[in-house]
Amino acid sequence: MKLGGHVEFECKVGSVPELANEMCGHKLVRFLIAVIDRRINNNRYSQQTHWYTVNALGDTAEMILESDLRICDNINISGRWIIDGTHDMYGNEVCEIIAESVSVAKDGCVRSYEVA
Repeated sequence: MKLGGHVEFECKVGSVPELANEMCGHKLVRFLIAVIDRRINNNRYSQQTHWYTVNALGDTAEMILESDLRICDNINISGRWIIDGTHDMYGNEVCEIIAESVSVAKDGCVRSYEVA
């Protein structure tokens, strides 16, 4: 497993964030996001949805749990790739994201959560 480059996504929440682990007072929250890739090639429109697992640690994890995220909420995520070398059934490399900051827009109010 290796840490990859920096990523930023505007995406939708694909699963409710859940506390995956808590060791020595440090929390790990995991949830899915759906990133929609829209392109126009040769005057043809194509749209593909990519699904990624997001891992949030420490203070960011606590704030995400408190934010009451729901499926289909729009969020912005900034973080780093985790690449473990495995592939899905379509041959795509399986990647996860370690969230460094998450911005949530709910009820007309934007809230940001960042690793301290």
